[in-house]
Amino acid sequence: MNKVKVILVIIIFIGSVYGFAQEIQSNQEKKIDQLIQTFWGLKYGDWGSMSKAFREIGDPIIEPLMKILRRTEPGWSDRRIQWNQRSVAWILGEVRTERAIKLLIEILQDKTLHDYGRYEAACALRRIRSKKAVDPLIKVLNDKESNPPPRYGAAYALGDIKSEKAVDSLIKALSEENVQIRMGAVYALGHIGSDKAVDALMEALKDRDGYIRRLTYSHLRRLRPEKKVEFLIMALRDEDWGAREDAAKDLIKIGESMSELLIRTLKDKESGARWEAARVLGKIKSEKAIEALVEALKDKDWMVRDEAAAALTRIKSEKSVGPLIGMLKDKNSYVRDEAAWILGEIKSEKAVDPLIIALNDKESGWMAALALGKIQSEKAVKQLIHTLQDRNTKSRRAAAWALEKIKSEKAVKPLIKALKDEDEEVRLLAAGALKKIGTPEALKAVEKLKK
Repeated sequence: MNKVKVILVIIIFIGSVYGFAQEIQSNQEKKIDQLIQTFWGLKYGDWGSMSKAFREIGDPIIEPLMKILRRTEPGWSDRRIQWNQRSVAWILGEVRTERAIKLLIEILQDKTLHDYGRYEAACALRRIRSKKAVDPLIKVLNDKESNPPPRYGAAYALGDIKSEKAVDSLIKALSEENVQIRMGAVYALGHIGSDKAVDALMEALKDRDGYIRRLTYSHLRRLRPEKKVEFLIMALRDEDWGAREDAAKDLIKIGESMSELLIRTLKDKESGARWEAARVLGKIKSEKAIEALVEALKDKDWMVRDEAAAALTRIKSEKSVGPLIGMLKDKNSYVRDEAAWILGEIKSEKAVDPLIIALNDKESGWMAALALGKIQSEKAVKQLIHTLQDRNTKSRRAAAWALEKIKSEKAVKPLIKALKDEDEEVRLLAAGALKKIGTPEALKAVEKLKK
């Protein structure tokens, strides 16, 4: 009888354990289902918020994912199928178990799957950085029968795994027609960073795509800091705007110590980096460059002239006043305009008398008037009043604007007279000047206009 009781107890115990196990499994299945449903509701950029949850579940989530991987329904678009496969690959990349890695490698190599599903598998392996994935990734990179997405995904992954074993394949990928594959190869070689990889990157500087050259310069500057300046100057001369912009930013960070080199570049008439050199010199506010920048105002290239003028405006040094005053008499009206404009920005009292004389310049007198307005010198009021009657409309406008800035009561009567000017803008500027001066007579004249 006792034996029967014992057996019954054992049977009941086993049954309860089995039932408990089933309940646990059922709860886990519900949890997995809930996680996946939550995941479907997220945008691609928000997937990272689920990383921890998928890692905690681990391998049990793989089976449900495998059912989703190849699932199709009537009416499903190519985009929907692609999205499912990418989602599965991404989740496996967060699970990160040995089994998950094995499945990711299988997805990567499976040509029956969508290109972007395979690409996402490469991205997942890139995050995991498993050495076991190196050979399969190299195989996909070398497979010219495959479409670009899995191949450039493989290149990026090899770069983050930093496998020197992949260097030869990555070098070959630099000659691929597809720009994204070449870009992935540059990224990978830049992250591997071996001597052989660096030699390949030097060749990549000849790539026809500007963005690839830009990335290559960036990697080379990081990998070979002793040649950083050399690479910066090379990039500054590149025909790609982005490469030049990146180089300029780095040169600005280095600062004044780069002045001599940049001045030589600015003076080199054969250099294609003159305007970038002028811009950087202005950004670092190098007073050493003033002479070269003033001379650059005469450059044949209008971009160089513009950047030289902008640089001198940023530097705003009294040291540039003398040379700029001399340029108010230059044969080229553009040079005279720029000189006047910069003197106004510097606001040097030394420039007032020369600028007053320059008001008589038929071509550039209007710019001299604007400069005098910026300096706000009472000394210029008499001549600016005279300019209010100039035949040149631009000069009259500039004189009215300048008198508003100076706010001299001496200008009230001439400005009231200018309210009847044939040019509407002159009239508006004169009215604005009278408001700023604000005497009873000035305000009364403006009020009459409203009636």
